[in-house]
Amino acid sequence: MNSISDQARAYALQVASHRIKTTLNTLTAEVASGEVADVGLRLQGNTRTLGDIEGRISTIQQFQRNGAEAAHQLEAMQNLFEGVRKNTTDLGLSLGTDPFIGNNVTARTTEASAAFETVIQRLNGADSNRFLLSGDASTTAPLSPASEILDALQVATAGATTADDVFQVVSDWFDAPVGGGGFLDAAYHGTVGTIQRIAVSETITIGIDTTAAAPAVRDLLKGLASAALLDRGVLAGQPDEQGQLLEQGGLQMMAADSRLLNEMSRIGMNQQSAERARTGNASALATLTVARNEIRSADPFETAAALKEVQAQLESLYTVTARLSNLKLVDYLR
Repeated sequence: MNSISDQARAYALQVASHRIKTTLNTLTAEVASGEVADVGLRLQGNTRTLGDIEGRISTIQQFQRNGAEAAHQLEAMQNLFEGVRKNTTDLGLSLGTDPFIGNNVTARTTEASAAFETVIQRLNGADSNRFLLSGDASTTAPLSPASEILDALQVATAGATTADDVFQVVSDWFDAPVGGGGFLDAAYHGTVGTIQRIAVSETITIGIDTTAAAPAVRDLLKGLASAALLDRGVLAGQPDEQGQLLEQGGLQMMAADSRLLNEMSRIGMNQQSAERARTGNASALATLTVARNEIRSADPFETAAALKEVQAQLESLYTVTARLSNLKLVDYLR
């Protein structure tokens, strides 16, 4: 130190201080995090295994997010259909089995019309700004308003004079294929025949194809719409025919309810697949995380020993600096 100038000495002390403080900060961070700061040095440049592990972790985390989103969407669909069944199960049973329905046509018609309105609103349900039953067209409500559907059916059944004729026209309208001028053209605005595929694990992909155009949904709407049309004056002045149409609508709703339950069971199977995938992903993530931590982890004893050594070096440097700063020319000449 005595062989160099004061400015050079100051610079040397500054460099040493910076180096020791940097090492101290690095060791302190390793003690706090439990991971080595320089993984490349730890692995001697061979970071391929660590990269593969971290890549798989990132992929599986994305699968977990996909699974959570799919599970949420499927749960919302189940709740939607459960709400629909609450509005239609008892109504269909009462319309289809009431032996005196012809004596209470007006009240039953009003009830059916209100139920049709409610069911359409439920089928147009959305979650997270996404319509659940529109297929790929999730930004578009799947069905036209109930009033517009009944308007179209009223026009289609204008020439029908019996309950059988009205029911047949309604049935044909809902069953008409694309381009046939029926339900799929005039009332449904989602996609047809598309499957929303969601990868929820490396081996499991969920296919969601349930829409408001599903046969089970259309069968249910047939029965409801047939009964609700009486509120539009269809078969006016023919109480017997009106009562028969209400009964046919109720029987149709009862038959459609079992089909709707089958649709819900398909959704339930997808829910099971999503849950199974999430469980497997969680197990894989735990294993991969342990492997990554073992590679990145710092030895606490070695780190603590190195930290003490650096602290001692820093204290020694401060001592030397303090002594040099107190030197005077008079003392030197003596």
